[in-house]
This record gives sequence, structure tokens and C-alpha cells, in this order.
Amino acid sequence: MANKVIAIEEAIYSTVVAEVEQLNANADREYQDIYKLADATKRRKLKKPEKLTLKSYTESAVEYFRKNHIDPRTLGEERDVVTEVKKLRNNVFSFMQVQERTYLMPFVQDVYELRNRTEGLEETSIDMLNLMEIFIDLLLAGLGLSEQEQEVYKAKATKLFAQKKANRKSSVG
Repeated sequence: MANKVIAIEEAIYSTVVAEVEQLNANADREYQDIYKLADATKRRKLKKPEKLTLKSYTESAVEYFRKNHIDPRTLGEERDVVTEVKKLRNNVFSFMQVQERTYLMPFVQDVYELRNRTEGLEETSIDMLNLMEIFIDLLLAGLGLSEQEQEVYKAKATKLFAQKKANRKSSVG
């Protein structure tokens, strides 16, 4: 590819030359700092930074514009950072609201329904136990057993129930 000459304003040229010199000086200073802290083995492996030239700086800048689809004519017309952050924040909050409506709220509703069903089952279970106790009391009383004999049967039933419950738990666990 043939070398092409592109004319640029003197002020811009001077600014870019100064910038390249500053970047080279920064790279040299960073290299010296690392070199001073390194031991002999690491010093041999350290590479001295390659000098940045005006040509490589300019080519990199142009390539950056090309890769990032930046139109240099609109430089300075960029949106400010605050506006971009607000826009990003709004996008994040919108995403979170959609996730909340789609997943979290139905999940919370299901948990409330399960809790209500569980409370209902507990009430029904307690009612069933009370009715069974009443039925057993009436049944034992109807057999003509004394209260002492009824208590013996109740104690025996309670003991058998506890054993069966323990057996079920141990077979499940």
C-alpha cells in the first residue's frame, strides 16, 4: 500500500505530537518503576515498552473510530454520562419490574395460597382429632366400661399410636 499524505491543522498536529511524547514518557516511567521493584530473574524477562509513533497513534485512533462506528463529525455531541446512566438505570428497573410481575408475584401468591391451605388442613386435622376422641369416649362409654377401664384403653391406644408414628418416621427417614 502506498504512503498517503494527509494534511492536518498545525495546532492539532502539535497537540497530538505532545500527547504521543507524554504517552511514551508515561510508559517509560511505568517500566522503570516495575524494573526497580523486580528481582534479577524478572528483570531479564521484562520488555522495554515499544515507542509509540505518530503514525501508529493516528492509525490506532482511526481504527478505533472505525471499529466502534464513531462518526468524528459528531464528537462533542455525545450524550452526557448522567443521561446515559439514567437511561441504563431505567432499563435495569424496567427489567426488574418485568421479572417481579412474571415470576416473583405469582410465586408469592402461590406461597400465600399454600399457607392458607396448610392452615385449613391443620384446622381440619384438629377438628378430626377432637371428633375421634369424642367418638372413642362415646364408644368406650357405650361398652359399659368404667372410667378407669376407659383410661387404660386410651393410654394403650396412645402408646400404640406413638409407636406406629415413630415406625413411620424411621421408615421414611
